[in-house]
Amino acid sequence: MSQLLKNIPSEVSKYLKSMDSYDDPCFMLINLEKDITPFIDMIETEVDSEKPYDKTSIQLTEKLYFISLDCTYETMFNILAKLRKGMNELNMNIHISVFRHNCLGEPEQTFLWCEMLLNEVKEEFGGNSGHKVNDFQDRQNWPGIKKYMA
Repeated sequence: MSQLLKNIPSEVSKYLKSMDSYDDPCFMLINLEKDITPFIDMIETEVDSEKPYDKTSIQLTEKLYFISLDCTYETMFNILAKLRKGMNELNMNIHISVFRHNCLGEPEQTFLWCEMLLNEVKEEFGGNSGHKVNDFQDRQNWPGIKKYMA
């Protein structure tokens, strides 16, 4: 499986270290086929329209954007739908992974799992838009973490 990042970027690492031991945000990685910079305002507007409790956003590379969201899984699915719709209207393929951090685990590990999940999205959907979610709050659809523990 290819890696999008060689290491956790320092700005993300600082954020992860600042998290409280009770925090359980959703980590979202957004990957576009083109430079993401012109689309950041649109992404942020769509995310903010769902009024998450808290948000941290960091551009990682030219095509990769990280958002940490404190929100319910229902809010997360609304955000995913809006982002996919917005990019579809622009004829832009978007790949998104969402992995909710469990406060019993290490934030750095959850970030790496989110990156692994994004690689799965890219492999599965290829030239089409797609997303995958691993959120333990959505009990009916939660795939678990066993395959990430290897």
